[in-house]
Parts: sequence; C-alpha cells; structure tokens
Amino acid sequence: MPRNRLILRQICLSLGALLACLTAWVAVAALTGSGSTALMSVAVLPMVAGLVVPVMVWFAGEDRLDRRPGWFTGIGVVTLLFAVAVGVGVSATYLDLAGRRVPVVVTAGDGVSRQGHQLVVVETAATGEDLGEVLFFADRDIRAGDRMVAVLDPLGWFPPEVGQPSPALHRCTYALAAAGALLLTVLTALRIRRDLRRYDFTGSRRPAGRSRRT
Repeated sequence: MPRNRLILRQICLSLGALLACLTAWVAVAALTGSGSTALMSVAVLPMVAGLVVPVMVWFAGEDRLDRRPGWFTGIGVVTLLFAVAVGVGVSATYLDLAGRRVPVVVTAGDGVSRQGHQLVVVETAATGEDLGEVLFFADRDIRAGDRMVAVLDPLGWFPPEVGQPSPALHRCTYALAAAGALLLTVLTALRIRRDLRRYDFTGSRRPAGRSRRT
C-alpha cells in the first residue's frame, strides 16, 4: 500500500467515525427534543449506535494486536466529547441559525413571583396560536400579558426556545466540539505516523510478524 494511500485510509476512517458519531447523536437530540414519549424511547437505539459505531469504524481493518486500550480510550473520549456537545447545544444552535423569531404574549406565568428563569405559557401575538410552555430568563417577574420573543423551529420538530440563546451554552458547545476535533486530529496523526513507520521498515502497516497483506 503506497504511503499516500495509508494516509488517505486513516483520514477516511477518522472522518467516518466522526460522521457516524454526529449522525447518531443528532438523531438522539432530535428524538428526545420532540417531546414525544414514543420517540424518546426510540432514542436509545441511536444512543447505543453513537457509542459503538464510531469505535467500530475507527478500528475497521486494524490488526487484533493493534486494538490496544490506549486507542480505545482515545476514540471513546472523542465520541463522548461530541456526544455531550451535540446534546448540550444542537437544539439551541440549530434554532439560532434556522429558527424563526416571532413576538409572543404570555398567557400564564409560573405562579411564583421572582426573577431569573421562569416557565411560562405563551401564544403568538399575531395569530394567538398556543405555543405551550417556554423557559425565559428575565430580571423581573414575568406576568400574563407581557410580550416576549420566542424562536420557533420552521420544521416544527424542536419546541420553542427563548429569543436569545445563552452565550455560555454556545461557548460550552463549541469548546467541547473543538476539544473532540483536536483529540481526533492527534489520534489520526499518531496512527498515520505508526503506519508509515511500519511501512518504511517492513512494507506493511501491520505489526511485525503478522501478515504482510496491507
């Protein structure tokens, strides 16, 4: 196997593992965010797939002797970082980019006079459509009749969110995703270096003493 094919092989495995991870955990976020009990119960399937399939892709074609705990730990941490990033921020990020901002009117407060996060019932100001409960943050007590801004999913999948996504939530999402991407890049580079060294000495990427088939 030429050197450039060794490099391309590992890059494809890394991207495949990343794609499998993101696809599974976005599906989990969508199913759990739908509010449907039936769909939330189905979410366990992509959840398991999101933990197992990326590891399987990463080790595709690897010799049994190369399946060492260090590699399992590394790709496992990558999977968990992206899983948490998607779980924490996919809904807020999606609605921030694609959501439709609409004025709403509060029809019922949470019954407690306080500042901070408050769960209130709202309807659209234009049509009076009931949007259900939305968690708002305010420095005052939100009362019935107050006007706010909510972000609606144009596809109707995710529940309404507040008009201004939390900057802290976005920072956490991006930090976790960046950490996962950095670790995956390091793992990819380390495995490419290992394979190239073996190929230079033995003509194969497999461990010494194993088949020369590449």
